[in-house]
Amino acid sequence: MLDEYALVPDIFDPAAYTNNVLADAYLPFLKEPLFNEAIVRDIHNGAWSQYCLSNAANLHRLTKEIIRKLIQNNRLSRFPAQSSDIPAHAQDWCNESLRSHTVTPLTGIIASHSTKQTFAQAEVASIEMLTGTNWWQRRSPSVTVDRKTNTYLAVLDRVFHQANSLMFIDPNLDPSSRNYREFSRLLTPLSQRQLRPRIEIHRSLCQGDGRARTFPTEADWKVSFAGLGADLHACGLTAEVFLWDDFHERYLITDIVGVSVPAGFDVTGKKDDWSTWGRLGREDKDKIQRLFDPAARPESLKWHFQIGA
Repeated sequence: MLDEYALVPDIFDPAAYTNNVLADAYLPFLKEPLFNEAIVRDIHNGAWSQYCLSNAANLHRLTKEIIRKLIQNNRLSRFPAQSSDIPAHAQDWCNESLRSHTVTPLTGIIASHSTKQTFAQAEVASIEMLTGTNWWQRRSPSVTVDRKTNTYLAVLDRVFHQANSLMFIDPNLDPSSRNYREFSRLLTPLSQRQLRPRIEIHRSLCQGDGRARTFPTEADWKVSFAGLGADLHACGLTAEVFLWDDFHERYLITDIVGVSVPAGFDVTGKKDDWSTWGRLGREDKDKIQRLFDPAARPESLKWHFQIGA
């Protein structure tokens, strides 16, 4: 649900364009995709962002704004150095990006027109020719997933590596039930992160539909979540569980992206059981996050408890 790019610093240098004035057109064009659809790889263990900021006085006026917003919005993903020396020139930065790509694939590498002339690799694109690049054209706000845990983990890999907060919103989420029996597998990989994210689970206080609907007590729900809590405790994670008045829609809301998950987070054994997830716009993401904020709707929140470590 998120793309990941490496940016060669010379895209911020007007002199690296075929015409200096083109930087004024192409850099603003990048802002919306970078701030809403993607994360940017901070290659060489964060040296990339330091280099751009320290040289900003000699680069385009938007350099500081773009880098600082990436930092502020948690869209810089630090990546280990792949070479011993900090890159000093555009070609060095592009080579470092390509080396990192062989370790963990990027969506693409965006370079200046002049740097692209040195690199034939399809992963490297000129910012001036970006709209004609295959991997840029394949950007999409939605993805169709098979309802299996491994597929969920693959689709959400970048989100789970980067997000500082995760809200799983699903009215039927019951880790003691058969359909949600693998839910802990979505969460336990988060224990590998140095900075553990905040995890919230939001579900309806009732269970079932129509005449089969029941209203378990808070004690009942604590029993239902006890197994998940034990799994989280074993890997040093905690989660907060919120039980709300009845609701129907399903989402994953994080600090960096919001995703509509129409079928929820359960899994099936049925082959090719597809569901289409969609990335939310910023306003919709923020609206849903507020909707499930206990301070905003205290009258609709029935119970709240913590599980895990």
